[in-house]
Amino acid sequence: MTPLHVESDWQHMQQGSQAAFQRIYHQHVRHLLNYGLRQNKSLSVVEDVVQETFIDLWQHCKTLREPNSVRFYLLRAVRNKLSREYRRDQPFESGWDAPPEYPFDIEPSSEQRWIELDIAEQQRQRIETAMNALSARQRELLYLRYFNDLAYEQICELTGLNYQSARSQVYQALKVIRTIIDSRSFPALLLLLANH
Repeated sequence: MTPLHVESDWQHMQQGSQAAFQRIYHQHVRHLLNYGLRQNKSLSVVEDVVQETFIDLWQHCKTLREPNSVRFYLLRAVRNKLSREYRRDQPFESGWDAPPEYPFDIEPSSEQRWIELDIAEQQRQRIETAMNALSARQRELLYLRYFNDLAYEQICELTGLNYQSARSQVYQALKVIRTIIDSRSFPALLLLLANH
């Protein structure tokens, strides 16, 4: 008996399904906007770039091969478009160097609400201290690795780092974090990382 082939949303989108395209959009848009705001502090620029990314995806989906990771494909597209935007309009200013002036929240998850309501202030301060102890690059790598679940190979392709350097920086970041917070706080830290 042969296993049934289940078509992905990507394949349905390639066949012209707007519903499949909308599912892809809703599954990834918040992550793309959050990541984009770390690359460029202008919300309007980031919104335009993310919108252009999805427009390009819809217009060219029939000729695109299905990627191993749709999230990675879209993150790379946004990063590339923002890089072109920097070169055209302004010198690069990384949003990873400071928290965004406008916290970006589209439908906060139940975990984020739980954090806002239940984490003790002392624990929150330790998490903030841990995040501030990391370099901008380390925060970006942790965000990509743990919040977006990218493999190291994908992170290297996205950031231009070599494999050993990426692993080493993530390891060093985790080592710093563990000296400041206890292991029970680590999941909360990863959730806060999306908004840091």
